Amino acid sequence: MHKIEKLHRELLEKLTETNRGLDRIASLLVSTQLLQECVSPDGEARDAETCAEIVTESFNAGQCLHEQMIDAQRDFKYQVDEFYIGGDDSDEEDEDDDGPSPQIALRF
Repeated sequence: MHKIEKLHRELLEKLTETNRGLDRIASLLVSTQLLQECVSPDGEARDAETCAEIVTESFNAGQCLHEQMIDAQRDFKYQVDEFYIGGDDSDEEDEDDDGPSPQIALRF
């Protein structure tokens, strides 16, 4: 039990260290974006509220893109699971040994 607890503590320390690093990276990215958004493309200074709105919209757009990526991955996995023949499934064996089997099957 002692060895498992020691490994658990080491893992927890590594995760804590990694999270600190990720927090720093996220802070730097937000700071950089805020600095970039403080000045408009016309060279005029923007107020804090406008900068905050731009950063918030950027964050929300990133969240939407992330959700779209997850949906696309889910759709791709479904299509692979549904239409791919000859994968790792050992339940389905090829009954046709006459030649190369097709890799894609269309189900109607």
